[in-house]
Amino acid sequence: MTESQVIKLKIDNDFKRLISPLSEEELCLLEQDLIRNGCREPLSVWNGTILDGHNRYEICTRLNIPFSVQRINLKNREEAIVWICVNQLGRRNIAEETRKYLIGKRYETEKILGAHNVASVNQYAKKELGAKSLPEDPFGLTASRTRERLAEEYNVSHATMLNYGHYSRALDSLSAVVPELPPKILSGEVRISQDNIVHLSKLTGSEVMRLKQLVSEDAYLLSSSAEIRRLFPPKQVKPPLSMPPGSIKDMPSYDPDAEISSLTLTIPSWVSSINRAKAAANLKNTTKQARGKLGEELTSLKETIDSILAAMKEVP
Repeated sequence: MTESQVIKLKIDNDFKRLISPLSEEELCLLEQDLIRNGCREPLSVWNGTILDGHNRYEICTRLNIPFSVQRINLKNREEAIVWICVNQLGRRNIAEETRKYLIGKRYETEKILGAHNVASVNQYAKKELGAKSLPEDPFGLTASRTRERLAEEYNVSHATMLNYGHYSRALDSLSAVVPELPPKILSGEVRISQDNIVHLSKLTGSEVMRLKQLVSEDAYLLSSSAEIRRLFPPKQVKPPLSMPPGSIKDMPSYDPDAEISSLTLTIPSWVSSINRAKAAANLKNTTKQARGKLGEELTSLKETIDSILAAMKEVP
């Protein structure tokens, strides 16, 4: 549109959550500037939904200040999310926690876009070229390439990029149950470690209600790891099997390879179980819910494997 006017636009809460919130003072200054000078910068819009300019839109519609829009041509919702992340990351003075989240969100979303592209190519390849022409793990290959590309763009390691992805997913999970908390974390108002954010994102039932109450009353307590563990203790895990008599005294006091060796011995059983299920199960006859749950767990396993492989590559 060429002429400024006041029109009704849609607000997507998932998109809005990607925008760094303004402080009360910043909002006041923005409102004064809009009253004095009008809305000089167009609002970025996709399919009638705001991508950038939520605060200006709220003030302009409330005070009947005309504004113009810039229509952004995008194919789907995932591209819209990536556009917002890139646009926000280009701003100066964003909080470090917000930067980590936006990079992680972009990574997770571009993995989905890559999977969509691979699925489209595979559909053609199976029909025209035959299944033998397809790579063994096209989705994993696409995710790996996405991680390498973004790690280079933002000058971080592959392991860090994976961590950013875990961080963004945990914050998104928190937003679904305690929407008041993530903005406090992203602005730096409440400082919580990534491990504790992941821990809080997995709370259920009464624990979520307790977290909601804590956020409304005294969110700063969450800056203490000890307080988080006291209020929301980790789930109890089964103790390891007791060692045979006499075995402890025969063990060295410290074995740097112990954990890695134990994991190495365990992995073949996972591979065997997966191959057995793959051979025995008829996926066409299984329910969508069962396939979805398996897909989630396999994706989580793959990301964990990618994380440790990336960490191993960084060891000289």
